[in-house]
Amino acid sequence: MGSTYTAATDDLDGESRHSLDLELGRRLSQLSDSAKFAVGLNQIQRVAIRGMYDSPEHDGATMYVVNVYLQRAQKGLPTSKTGESMRARKRRLLHEQDAERPECQVQHRYSDFRALREKICEVVDVKDDQMHPVWCSYCNRVLWLMTFGGFPSRFPNRGVVATYSGWHRLLTNSRRHKLEQFINELLTAAKDESYRYGDTQCQRFVMISQLLQAFLVESHGQTLSWSGVFTMAAG
Repeated sequence: MGSTYTAATDDLDGESRHSLDLELGRRLSQLSDSAKFAVGLNQIQRVAIRGMYDSPEHDGATMYVVNVYLQRAQKGLPTSKTGESMRARKRRLLHEQDAERPECQVQHRYSDFRALREKICEVVDVKDDQMHPVWCSYCNRVLWLMTFGGFPSRFPNRGVVATYSGWHRLLTNSRRHKLEQFINELLTAAKDESYRYGDTQCQRFVMISQLLQAFLVESHGQTLSWSGVFTMAAG
């Protein structure tokens, strides 16, 4: 009787250990995927909209040319200019920034930016748990930006009157600056470093990372690898 009880107990312990191993493996896999997305997204430093044109292929819609820049590794100790004023330093940094070459270039129309904003809103504005954006700091800051950020309005900017009055050019230039600012603010808000400190990470971070990387990188036929280096996407 005692040996039978011991054998049954060992079987239960074995099953429990197996279940725990599977659960641990699943959690480690999720952590690994989240860490990869975090590192990949953090590699994107900023974007700059350097050009725009009206595309006949898209019924004359204005296409915005987006340059994507990666974080650059610091080589050696940072140099400081002795006696350099704040204004001179700012001017020098802006000049260095302008001299940077983008890692890739993508093109999107205004409706693409708007669709990205709507998709991200759907992710962080949790309908079945209205308190989630309240206690989740990640979803809270992203949702705040989607709701109150400076996304350009959807004013009509096409037609004979708009073209000849200069309204079309004025509006597209205004949109250009606001869209660039919006994407850079979104990159800042969407980056998450909780994986470094072992804090609980919202699962919606991965979904938003996928949306951003698809918008800024994968539409160009490239993806971010673990190291942050661009690799050609299979296609």
